Amino acid sequence: MTRHPTDSLQVLSVLLNYPDDDLLGSLDEISSVTDHLRPAEIRPAIRAFIDYLKTHPSITVQERYTAAFDIDPKTTMNMTYHAFGDNEKRAAALARLQHNYEQAGWTRITGELPDYLPMMLEFLSICPHPAHTAPVWQCLQGMQPLVARLEKKAPVYAALLQPVIRMATQRDAWVDNGDHPSPENA
Repeated sequence: MTRHPTDSLQVLSVLLNYPDDDLLGSLDEISSVTDHLRPAEIRPAIRAFIDYLKTHPSITVQERYTAAFDIDPKTTMNMTYHAFGDNEKRAAALARLQHNYEQAGWTRITGELPDYLPMMLEFLSICPHPAHTAPVWQCLQGMQPLVARLEKKAPVYAALLQPVIRMATQRDAWVDNGDHPSPENA
């Protein structure tokens, strides 16, 4: 089965959630699809991340996740914060993202803000319409500051996110090459 690059976004979305028992219990299932993900450069990052989750006690993994993403706003997974901080421009960007989701017919089911990285990746993995995905990809193109900070604080997460930066900057190539799912084959 040929997989679309967006399948890797779904896997990343899952892996970037809080490492609770559900996530930690599904690592073998996630690992089983890794060899088929595209782009191929994402496979080693996912494998290394799964190995990290499997070889560390769950409490350690959970503490590191919390330290990386929940305590310091400089490494929050709320992507518009990295571009705007907390101000009116960020509020406007959040409103635009929410409007974009609504226009695509997608409803957020969590209490997270519309710029929450795992949720954005999930949206990209299921939305076949470039008109709706473009604003999300544009937001993700600003991930470099987050990844740079994570390289010092939580390198395993930085390595997991590094391919997303390349995917965001190369997304137009997917559309041009026909690799991005279209409404007909979604």
